[in-house]
This record gives sequence, C-alpha cells and structure tokens, in this order.
Amino acid sequence: MPTTISCPYCGQPLKPRYFQLFGERKQMGFEGCRCEGATSEREVIARREAEKERQRERREFMERVRRAGVMPRFENAEHPQAERCADDVINGRNLYIYGDVGTLKTHLASAMTRKLVERNVNVCFSAMWKILDAIKAGFHENYDPLPKYQHVQVLVLDDLGKESPTDFALERLFALVDERSARMLPTVVTTQYKPGLLIDRLAKNGDGDTAMAIVSRLRQDCRSIELDGGDRRRG
Repeated sequence: MPTTISCPYCGQPLKPRYFQLFGERKQMGFEGCRCEGATSEREVIARREAEKERQRERREFMERVRRAGVMPRFENAEHPQAERCADDVINGRNLYIYGDVGTLKTHLASAMTRKLVERNVNVCFSAMWKILDAIKAGFHENYDPLPKYQHVQVLVLDDLGKESPTDFALERLFALVDERSARMLPTVVTTQYKPGLLIDRLAKNGDGDTAMAIVSRLRQDCRSIELDGGDRRRG
C-alpha cells in the first residue's frame, strides 16, 4: 500500500487512516478529501448505492406479494380504501367486498393485500376454486392443503360464488370458514353477490342450512363494502 497519495480532484495529499491490530499501529487506506470534487463523487456513489438498495427492497417486496397469491395484473394495485381495509383486518375484522362485475373488487383486495405484506402480515390470496382444485389434487398425493388456508393469519377469498356449488365445494368451504371463525382469524371475501344472494348461490343444490352457516360466519365481526360504478374494464 502506498504511504502517500493525492486527491485526484484538488491534488492535496490525503491523510493516512490508521487502526490498532494486536497493539500494533497499521495503516488502512486514506481519509477522504473534503474538496468539492471529492465530496461530489462520494455523494454520487452514495445515491447510487441507495438506489440499488431501494431496487433490492422493491424486488423482495414484489416477490412477497406474488408469494401471497396476488396475480401479476394486480401486483401494483392501489386503491383509496386499501389502507382502511388493511387496518380493519389487522384489528381482527372480516371484510365482505361485493359489487357487480368490473367494480374493482379484486383490485381493492389486491391493494389491501399489498398493504398487509408491507406490514409483514402473513396473508394468502386465492380464489375458492383454486383451493378446491388443490384439495382434489391432494387426494392423489396423500396431502390435504386445507389446513394451510384454515390457519393462515389473513385469508382473501376472491370472487367467491364463481366455483361450482357442489356438495363437495360447500362442505369444504364450510370446513374452511368455520375453522377460521373459531380461531378468530380474519377472512376477506370478494364476490358479485350480496349476502342473501350468496346464500342462494351456494345453496343451488339444496343445502340451504350449510350455505346460511357459511355466510353467517363470514359476516361475523365484518365490515361490508359495496363497490359500484359500472364495469371499469370497459374503460
């Protein structure tokens, strides 16, 4: 290591930097120059490193959003009600988000999920039909995925009622929401059906008691949010 070095901007000699190692004084580089050129270079380097860190944190955050189950179309979703919805869920409330097709129900639920991920809440976002498909696949693999959804800190069930209302679907849905209700774990639902109409939809094959029990549990300690304004997908 050279014992002397000059600032490449102003030409002034730089002061050596020393440290103690096992009682012996050792040189470790040189102190930075305080001239305008050297100061400007350090600021540029600091900004560049800060930007790299922001990009790294952004990539990690987006990966956590995807792992939570938010689909690519909605991974950057924002909504004016998202913050309040996240607060409600963290305080243990269920949410029942309903409205016609294209009224941004999934958009709001996705934006809320992003807020929960920001707060390090363990959240799972899924459509019920995907959960049912996973359960059916588990039959062949001797694995039951239902407990994952029963026990997750926050569960978002997107577009509930779109799955085929079979006896199997109704029984598994009841097992899911009943367990979560008993554990006082918040569940967020998006659906195009008002509560009474969701009961009718789930009971299409005749099991009205179970359908009513499901919706009753979803509405317990719940805030309902109706979204309107027409189909936003049409522009």
